[in-house]
Amino acid sequence: MPKFRSYFSADAERGSNFLILDPRESHHLVRVMRARVGDAVEVLDGLGNCFNGLIEHDSSKGARIAVETTESMERLMPEITLVQAVPKGKAMDLILRMATELGATKIQPIFTSQGEVQLSEDRLLSKIDKWKLTMIEATKQCGLLWLPELMEPLHFSKWQETAAKSKDSESPIRLVASLEKGSESLLRTVQGMDGFSRTRIEVLVGPEGDFSNEEYASLKDLECIPVCLGRNVLRAETAAAYLLSVLDQAVRS
Repeated sequence: MPKFRSYFSADAERGSNFLILDPRESHHLVRVMRARVGDAVEVLDGLGNCFNGLIEHDSSKGARIAVETTESMERLMPEITLVQAVPKGKAMDLILRMATELGATKIQPIFTSQGEVQLSEDRLLSKIDKWKLTMIEATKQCGLLWLPELMEPLHFSKWQETAAKSKDSESPIRLVASLEKGSESLLRTVQGMDGFSRTRIEVLVGPEGDFSNEEYASLKDLECIPVCLGRNVLRAETAAAYLLSVLDQAVRS
């Protein structure tokens, strides 16, 4: 097994039998991990490919990997998108890490009326860059061949408009973690439905203050199915992990 693992970004240089890592990955591989010429390394590109090779130039600005073999795999089906209300503090970083590890296909951050997070455009761009790095680190740590797609953060109303346009035979099954009375358990809901293996699934997790009544009404219009996540009220990061774990076992195993 290779001693080192790295990530190959889309804008890095690639030849027929070599890869040149970007400066950030090169620095981490050479300076932080202290990899040297001749060391075995596997490089993930987040697009279903794993390149196995040897370091032939250990530059911290552009490490060059001689590729010996390549492994590929198809993306797990069905596609699962996590629509996550951005929580305060560092909780979003943990959510993104766990969602990556649990095989989410896409992650759509949203801002809701009862959420406490308000970010300026510059602050949001900085957050997005950090979130992407968090997901890449999770991919490397777990050896995952697919990196989830991080969607542009949207306010709930804008996401609703976009979702409403796909409200047809091709629209995904939508589940929302709900604190409303009468919500069926997630597992029983999944077990009682057909077609999960052939469709796209979206799961929604609200903010600390939950979705507002108006937002719940909009979700009902989008035919979102309210599901209960056990007897206890869960933190946002726990709810996201709960949803993705159950779905991964129920519809992909």
